[in-house]
Amino acid sequence: MLVALVLFAAIALGALVWHVIAFAPGDLRLTLHDVAIPDLPPAFEGYRLAILTDFHHGPQQPLERAERAVAFANSQAPDLVVLLGDYGTSEGMMPGLSRRYYQRTYAELGPALQKLRARDGVVAVIGNHDHYASADETASWLGALGVRVLRGERLELAVDGQVLHVVGIPDLWEGEVSTASVAALVDHQTPTIILSHHPDAVQHCAHPGVHLVLSGHTHGGQVVLPWIGALVTRSEVCTRQHPAGWVPNPHARLFVSRGIGTQIPLRFGAPPEVVVLTLRAARD
Repeated sequence: MLVALVLFAAIALGALVWHVIAFAPGDLRLTLHDVAIPDLPPAFEGYRLAILTDFHHGPQQPLERAERAVAFANSQAPDLVVLLGDYGTSEGMMPGLSRRYYQRTYAELGPALQKLRARDGVVAVIGNHDHYASADETASWLGALGVRVLRGERLELAVDGQVLHVVGIPDLWEGEVSTASVAALVDHQTPTIILSHHPDAVQHCAHPGVHLVLSGHTHGGQVVLPWIGALVTRSEVCTRQHPAGWVPNPHARLFVSRGIGTQIPLRFGAPPEVVVLTLRAARD
């Protein structure tokens, strides 16, 4: 009896390890949400945003995962594709090694990202791991792919003469982000969506006109246990119970994607995802 129990436990443990390391990191999902935006211009009703973040492409992330993510996004015919940072694998204390890793990322991930299709193109922000390698090189690489990189900038989207703003702010850990710096980018009369790799930047986004903040960074906690929640979020606003998705906070409406890749190649209870948000006018 004891031998049988030990054998069963060993098999169960082996299956769990296989799931966490071999299966779950590649179990890519397509997540669809409608989001109500106050004062949304009628021309933007049904406007679709495809969100891809945290590719962390490198030795531990097969290129096939990124290619599937691109295919998922394209299948939804988005109006705009949003990339939220952390494109490669890097080590914060080893910039030389990080740059070598990122050279591989630029060469391999670039052709996949060039296949993204959206009516209004692709926009991006920079994440903390991109800084560890080189934020400037990463921005130049994205620009060469035809991606509009927003580094403390505002993009005006126009449909039938009606306008929506998209603001990209620096990564909270590596850039200078403040309530004043975000306010300077926001036209309070125009509905605005803010892109920030780190979700804690939402604490600086409580401004009139800011109706949505989009972030990544947390990987959805990567390991989320029943009754306990996420073991780690690396965020103040993303708690154990809300490591991703719609994250309650007193500042602005915040959506955090679980992302596509991971630095450490394991997941449990936090499957990778491509997110597509469809904008809807808020009803009184």
